[in-house]
Amino acid sequence: MKSSLFFCAALVISAPVFAQQTPQQKVPTRAEAIAATNEADSKRIEALLKNDTAALDAMFTKDMVYTHSNSKSDTKEMFLEALKTGATKYLGVTLSEKKHQVYGNTVIVTGLADMKLKAGENEMAFKVRFTEVWTRQKGEWKFAAWQSTRLPEAK
Repeated sequence: MKSSLFFCAALVISAPVFAQQTPQQKVPTRAEAIAATNEADSKRIEALLKNDTAALDAMFTKDMVYTHSNSKSDTKEMFLEALKTGATKYLGVTLSEKKHQVYGNTVIVTGLADMKLKAGENEMAFKVRFTEVWTRQKGEWKFAAWQSTRLPEAK
């Protein structure tokens, strides 16, 4: 009886501690993860075309890496600075043939993209094959990485 009473007292005393802990976030289903990252990607592209660096900053992970089709790799800060200064201006981004690999709170997306942009004074349009990575942090999907390879021009 004493041990049962002791156990109940310990449980009551520790209840406030357990109540303060945040529950582990639920791992989304494959369908939920794909729908959420597709929506987040649409918002990312919209912000990219509007040159909304504040929105992009909020969507990117702290350690986001963006590897361009010319093999130049930017940190989050470098990428946003190029947009802010006008060194790079995205005029159009259309994704197609997207395939999703879902690993719990991480989604890897591959596909094709039609890119239109202005780099300095040079306007260009080309197709790339891309890989992007999304990760769910504190319940929000964040853009963690982009890597693209320029496709040869059709003859």
